[in-house]
Amino acid sequence: MAGRVHGSAYLTTSGAVGIAGKPKMIYSIHVISGGTVAVVNLKNNGTGGTSYIQETGVVSKGQTFNYSEGFFFPTDCYYTADGNQTSVLISYEEYA
Repeated sequence: MAGRVHGSAYLTTSGAVGIAGKPKMIYSIHVISGGTVAVVNLKNNGTGGTSYIQETGVVSKGQTFNYSEGFFFPTDCYYTADGNQTSVLISYEEYA
């Protein structure tokens, strides 16, 4: 469909999901924790924005969180990494 881009963002540090400043629908998160539990924090509107999703992983393995209908971020989606995550894979749809 025109005006929408489906994608995945593989992040190992904090950063924007897709293009910064574009509304997004988040469909799933897969986080890989290191030796301690990782906490995934997705915020609307950049680093100082409101936390919309916060999930806790499992020690030394991957954990997937699915949002079947999607979770809408009206301004932007920014991932804040903590020191316990190895990586996170976020599946999303971006609106032009």
